[in-house]
Amino acid sequence: MKDSRRQFLKMAAAAAAGRVLSSTSLAQTPVKPFRIDTHHHFTIPKLYALSTAKGVSQPTLKDWTPEKSLEQMEQGSVATSIISISDPGVWFTDNGAARALARECNEYGAKVVKDYPGRFGLFAVLPLPDVDGAIREVEYALDALKADGIGILSSYQGEYLGNPAFTPLMEVLNRRKAVVFCHPYCAACDAQATLTDAQNRGVEFVFDTTRHRLLTPTPCRHSRRWFPHRTFYSARITLWAAARPQSSPKG
Repeated sequence: MKDSRRQFLKMAAAAAAGRVLSSTSLAQTPVKPFRIDTHHHFTIPKLYALSTAKGVSQPTLKDWTPEKSLEQMEQGSVATSIISISDPGVWFTDNGAARALARECNEYGAKVVKDYPGRFGLFAVLPLPDVDGAIREVEYALDALKADGIGILSSYQGEYLGNPAFTPLMEVLNRRKAVVFCHPYCAACDAQATLTDAQNRGVEFVFDTTRHRLLTPTPCRHSRRWFPHRTFYSARITLWAAARPQSSPKG
């Protein structure tokens, strides 16, 4: 009886040791990157300085380099990141300067994509609210730079994307069947300088994702007209939906 019990304990101990060694081996085995990050920001020194001067805090983008992003991507098992410009965009009251800055950002982003094949993609930034300049940049970004899509904010100068002023741009994006990445931006903050960046990030920034979707009722509806060919992607709503599929709207 004692021998059989002793044999059983030996077998149990061996099995337990095998499980520990197996889990340790798995923990030490590097995970092959497999994720695609579609909400990954980059910047250039000129834009970072302008954004900081406007009161927008972006500490994680200070001295941004592709190598820093690659290091973060490895930690999160991210195979590819689609890079984009965050708020407040590239427009700082001057249309000509905004067009030049958008071009500089997009050409740098395209260079990053070329220099690191397969690791990065690009959502090109537009000089909005300059609609004419934005349309020209869409053509250049998609045709010359081969960008993966277009990155826009949820509002400009206090006006949401459902405003008729943006209709010509939406028509171009629809005609080109463009992928559009929409990033939230505090409309009240842009129109009312007294709101602090903390108020923006803490309340308005998050709420404006919902406001944008309410004021532009569906991803393909704009100013009472239908644009069936655009693929519209809202950053934080998509993240929320992925985390809570049972709570996400079905239509």
